[in-house]
Amino acid sequence: MAICVAIGTYTLAGYIFRWRRFQRIVACWTLAQFGVLLFAFAILALCFVQDDFSVNYVAQHSHRDLPLGLKIAAVWGGHEGSLLLWVLCLSGWSAAFACRYFRATDPLFPLTLAVLATIAAALLAFILLFSDPFVRLFPPAIEGRDLNPMLQHIGLILHPPLLYLGYGGLMVSAALTLAALIHGEFNAAVAWLCWRWALPAWCALTSGILLGSWWAYSELGWGGWWFWDPVENASLLPWLTSSALLHSLFVTRMRGIYRHWSLLLAILTFILSLLGTLIVRSGILVSVHAFALDNDRAVPLFILFALLSFLALLIYGWCAKGGRPVAIYTGWSRETAILLTLLLFSAVTLVVLLGTLYPMIYGLMGWGRISVGAPYFNRTLLPFGVLMLLVIGFSAGGYWKHSNRGSARRLAATLATAGITAAVFWGQGAVLALAAGVIGWVLAMQWIQPLAAIYRQLPALVAHTGVALMALGIVFSAGSREEISVNVTQGETVVLDDYQFHFQQLTLNAVQNYTTEQATIDIYRDGKRVASVIPERRYYSARNQQMIEPGVAWNVFRDWYVVMGEKTGENRYAMRFCIQIGIRWIWCGGILMMAGALLGWHRGRKADG
Repeated sequence: MAICVAIGTYTLAGYIFRWRRFQRIVACWTLAQFGVLLFAFAILALCFVQDDFSVNYVAQHSHRDLPLGLKIAAVWGGHEGSLLLWVLCLSGWSAAFACRYFRATDPLFPLTLAVLATIAAALLAFILLFSDPFVRLFPPAIEGRDLNPMLQHIGLILHPPLLYLGYGGLMVSAALTLAALIHGEFNAAVAWLCWRWALPAWCALTSGILLGSWWAYSELGWGGWWFWDPVENASLLPWLTSSALLHSLFVTRMRGIYRHWSLLLAILTFILSLLGTLIVRSGILVSVHAFALDNDRAVPLFILFALLSFLALLIYGWCAKGGRPVAIYTGWSRETAILLTLLLFSAVTLVVLLGTLYPMIYGLMGWGRISVGAPYFNRTLLPFGVLMLLVIGFSAGGYWKHSNRGSARRLAATLATAGITAAVFWGQGAVLALAAGVIGWVLAMQWIQPLAAIYRQLPALVAHTGVALMALGIVFSAGSREEISVNVTQGETVVLDDYQFHFQQLTLNAVQNYTTEQATIDIYRDGKRVASVIPERRYYSARNQQMIEPGVAWNVFRDWYVVMGEKTGENRYAMRFCIQIGIRWIWCGGILMMAGALLGWHRGRKADG
């Protein structure tokens, strides 16, 4: 923390008095800050690996029988360790920024490092005062309380670090924006720098959200990929604004317009990342995967969030200057399409924010308890999702400044593609076929173009194809779901749709820190075995907690999902069987989105200043 304060103070003095070469000193201190935090995090990880239960945080979140990988993941499995990891990721981005511009002489770069150091100092102050992970127990605990069973999953090892990497990288972009405002030079070159740093951070955040979605699907046992839980929404909110930010920064760099859109979206992404910390780690809202179950830290976290957010908005209000756009556009052009995209992203962000915060505000006002769940979000966001797809379709092949009027031949080809797509999926129902036809039209509008246009727009085409594939997966996974819940005895068969689920055998095992009952279920169609799943019921003795592990099998089109519930007799269990189409398309669409974004980042690497 002392190094962070020194970075901010020295940078301010060097900037005001125009000291020579103060930029390199600031960069060296930034690297030192990262080294100290990395050392502290390594010490905490070593405590977990060595089962040092004299450390209270280790005793609360680890166990001697935990596998090594889960012991390391348990370092960020609780409140204190997760905050330390987040500050470490932020410091890592700062160190990467310092190395990249170590020899730069522009004051913009040390100012950016100073803003990042200020954010890190505020978070470190909170950790030292309220969330110290190195608090000792005396006498030491004999055994640890074990890691939360819901978090003992491969998704935990990767999901939180990727989210924190995303948050940290987006804060670099916000810090660049604030530094440019202080310096008085937010121009196309700065917008390009912000875009270059925000895009890999957006990819990290996207991959973290996808992993969290996969974890919820394969671990919680309800068969869905998104629950609109407050913690899920906490990561979705900065993802929405950062997605809009990438589009806005690109236009600012290319055309010199949407400057204030870029400034406000960068600051809003910064604020929503802080808000996620307040939601997830204060205990104000209860979640299946929140890190804190008490609200003792709520007030200081809220003060921290409010102070940093106020300072960011104050800098914008004080330093941002008005100005006329340097580009003019009319009709249906690329500028128009991106403006509509920004408006749609902003509307969706507002809807999600209201649905997430309303229960918290309702409870704090003493009016009681209220829940805002999936029906509100699904019904409210559906029109925006349809509009977003239409904008993506019409924007394909667009040009700067002027309208893009597609030829009659191209329009006929895209409509024919939509008709063929709808016909292919007609067997799934009229609604699903109509949705597939719309998405097929969007894809056709994207790809039926001259080869030169496809090559030029390839990153956007790949990313937008991922959006369409994700939309197709969302529609079909929701509309094709078949489910049945029955009591099943070993040797019995359950029929669902055209498939037979045969309860083949039951196996009992002891695996390190838990015992398990495993059911082997073979899946047949027309007398031929197509898949096999092994649902489980696990018992964790250290926490005296039982967990279910769904059995999942899949191919390109379908998922077969079996949940093993309570035991209702000898070798007899309550089970839930589910079949749905397209759930994997959602995650594949997300991967395509990241692939398109990274392709665009790779193409623009030579333009990085």
